[in-house]
Amino acid sequence: MNLKPVIVPAKVLANGKHRIRIAISHHGATRYFLTRFVVDNPNCISNGVVVGIPNASYTNQVLMQTMSNIYKAYDSIDDADYLSCSQLKEQIEEKMKGDKPVTLFEMIDTYNEYRKHTVAKNTLAIQHSTFKVVKEYFTRDFLLKRLTSDDLYGLMEYMGKQGLSTTTQAMEFQVLQQLITYAVRHNKVSYEISPFKDFQKPKPVVRDVAITIGELRRIRDLKIEGKHVERLILVRDIFMLSFFLCGMNIADILNTDFSRDYVKFRRQKTEKRKQKNDYTEFTIQPEARKILGRYCVNGKFMFKNKPHTKNSYLNLFYRKMPLIADMCGIKTRLIFYSARKTFAQLANELMIKDSIIEYCIGDAVTNKQRVIGSYVTINKRIADKAIRKVFDAVASDKSMDELMEEFI
Repeated sequence: MNLKPVIVPAKVLANGKHRIRIAISHHGATRYFLTRFVVDNPNCISNGVVVGIPNASYTNQVLMQTMSNIYKAYDSIDDADYLSCSQLKEQIEEKMKGDKPVTLFEMIDTYNEYRKHTVAKNTLAIQHSTFKVVKEYFTRDFLLKRLTSDDLYGLMEYMGKQGLSTTTQAMEFQVLQQLITYAVRHNKVSYEISPFKDFQKPKPVVRDVAITIGELRRIRDLKIEGKHVERLILVRDIFMLSFFLCGMNIADILNTDFSRDYVKFRRQKTEKRKQKNDYTEFTIQPEARKILGRYCVNGKFMFKNKPHTKNSYLNLFYRKMPLIADMCGIKTRLIFYSARKTFAQLANELMIKDSIIEYCIGDAVTNKQRVIGSYVTINKRIADKAIRKVFDAVASDKSMDELMEEFI
């Protein structure tokens, strides 16, 4: 490989001037690295040296340093002799780019590109919301390596002034911390002390939307009359169906084939965080089958024999769930997510293990991060036993205190 400062007469600029390039010759081919220097005519370079311009010695010094950096990058490339001239130039540019301090904005673009292949759309929406606020607060040329806990506290204060709740702030700082972790792991930045080391993230407010076993029974047994009966019944039925499918969300309900006597699925919200064999599988219990019998067409959930979108159902829930709560005398905020939260809460109160609950609700299986996860696998048989335990408790007329006494 040979390097040499040159001017290419054929590549004259629009203003008639010429940009100095560094020619790289390799395997009989030549490519060029651009520099920031521009001269009036091609004669300003003689035998690879800039002459006849103000600050010629400075320009030559910078060009020599640039070529030294190119040689340094070249020496770090394995099997350079097997690369074409174009491939060699690209790899050298990549190596040299890696040596430059990365800005926060550049890292955000890199991270967005990576995450769009690894997370669900809803998670991506949170990520983009986070980086929108970050880009509003920081300047475009802010270097990632300069980020400190003081900057994070400043960002938190800015978020508060924008009216973001502590729960939203907690979610957004979690995304920002994941970006920093990614950048460190991929050698884009290094810190003696992580910016998050001395930073106390806002604590999210836990959504207390689980209802009691008695309230759940009142929803199940509710006699609905009056206006909008059909849609109120639909909302109640899907809420109870979600509970009887272990908190399955509406997107998965609409996507699941219920023609079999069991379901086997990967929760859409977390599927990109799972391994290919991480499925949730359990038997469709009679309580769920009874509701499905009123709505399913060829194994698919439908209303009036027609498919509807997830958002159309969610909008309906938003309008009608408060009416259901009023009819049942429920003071707790009742939303569709309450079905999932209630299943998990009742299972927990009935002394069912966390790892089994995680499996049943189709969450990202965290027990694999524990030592016991290397030895124990939750399966359909275990899930069915646990699910039946919860549903039998709901079917009884016993209070939760009485049910808990039976298992202590």
